[in-house]
Amino acid sequence: MFECNLDVRQRMLRLTFGAVLLTLAYMSRGCAYPIYVQMGLALGGAFVLFEGARGWCALKALGLKIPF
Repeated sequence: MFECNLDVRQRMLRLTFGAVLLTLAYMSRGCAYPIYVQMGLALGGAFVLFEGARGWCALKALGLKIPF
């Protein structure tokens, strides 16, 4: 189902980006951002980490050509 469609460089990029998104979600807790912004950052970061860990990209699986 989750067929590997990423190379090592793309996986590292997604893992890094996911960690950055989760860090931003954590740091935005004390700010005046609405809860949906914080939850969006956290859920987006978790999904991108999942993609990086599995080596699978949802957009590539749909047939879209992405540059990274």
